[in-house]
Amino acid sequence: MLIRTKSINPDLEYIFLVSPNNEVIAHTFETATPSNLINANVLPDTVLKNTVLIHDTSKKNRIIRDMAIPIFDKRLGIVRIGLKEDAFSEEISNTTRLFLQMVFVLLILGILASLALSYIISSPLRAISKQASQVNFDSLSEQTDNFDSLETSRMNKWKNIFNFSDEIDILNSTFIQMLLRLKGAYSELKSTQDSLSQTEKMVSVGTLAAGLAHEINNPIAGIRNCLRRISDKPENIKQNAEYLEMMNEAIGKIESVVQGMLSFSRKQELTFSRIDIIKSIENTIGLTNYQLELAGITLKRHYQVQSLIALASPNHLEQVFVNILLNSIDAIAEKKQHQSELRGEITITVKQSEGFIKIQFSDNGTGMPEDKVASLFDPFFTLKKIRQGTGLGMAVSYNIISSHLGQITGKNKEDGGFCITITLPELQNLKK
Repeated sequence: MLIRTKSINPDLEYIFLVSPNNEVIAHTFETATPSNLINANVLPDTVLKNTVLIHDTSKKNRIIRDMAIPIFDKRLGIVRIGLKEDAFSEEISNTTRLFLQMVFVLLILGILASLALSYIISSPLRAISKQASQVNFDSLSEQTDNFDSLETSRMNKWKNIFNFSDEIDILNSTFIQMLLRLKGAYSELKSTQDSLSQTEKMVSVGTLAAGLAHEINNPIAGIRNCLRRISDKPENIKQNAEYLEMMNEAIGKIESVVQGMLSFSRKQELTFSRIDIIKSIENTIGLTNYQLELAGITLKRHYQVQSLIALASPNHLEQVFVNILLNSIDAIAEKKQHQSELRGEITITVKQSEGFIKIQFSDNGTGMPEDKVASLFDPFFTLKKIRQGTGLGMAVSYNIISSHLGQITGKNKEDGGFCITITLPELQNLKK
């Protein structure tokens, strides 16, 4: 490909690619690349591209314009292009002769033509160099749209009218197509990730459904009892007023439980807002109360403060907390099968530390084999029995916490059990 490109353009003296370690990957030389040429144009980290003039003493001291352009911020290497200065010198000579022979108007036209030629050559190269240094997956869609505008620039429209194209246009078009393919692959990856997250959430909803029924049936039983007593003594206004108030409280509790489950199960976009981390944890505890009571697990809270504000997506964060609590409940239940006298215990600790919020979920369950801890956040990794776990819960949780610019880690406790630690930046730390 390099040799073909060089053969198309007679002004090219050479083209070669070097790796980030400054090793030649490919070249157009008949033999090896001259060692003095490799180090003749070293591209500093802070420079998008660099051009130097090289005197070729082997060919009557001919001057070569050497351009170094990084590929993907030098992660894939650097392309080095050598342009012969003969063509430029000839154009200068012709322009000088025209200056002596032509009138002032033709001189102006010559200058304008030179400027246009310079723009045609340098503008796409600058744009390609700039976009190559800025490509990243977080803003790939936006950058691709910006880069696509190169093809519709004013100068390229004129080139299309005259059906004129060169190697720079080919490079530009190829680079755009590559970014478009990356954009499509990244969009598919994000869509798959969102689907997996919602699938895992629905698995958690199925586990929490029994608790929802329990939380609803108890108030309903209370309402039924109040109605029976009211019907027995409809004339007792004072008593009936108390029962009506109790019924109203029971209905409010049912509404709160159902609303909490609906909010948790609804598919939502990752939208960040100011939330109270303590309140989010308490909402999660409310969703898992029935499972905790059914398993006979004592829940302990150690909150350094009663309110901690962070910039987060509440629905997604509660999904992480639910995954962790359900895993702890399962681990304790499994350990109780071998130690029936075990008193299950989960401790939630929340504290501030150097501009960060640290949340720890600690249990006294089975823990994990030490050689498996490193695989905790791998997709489809699970130590649960078949049909009891999808292996997606902690992988989804890892992605959610990463999107919050936080970290999530897990380790075995020395006295038995497991501990999950989540670190999130505080709101004021994010602003900095």
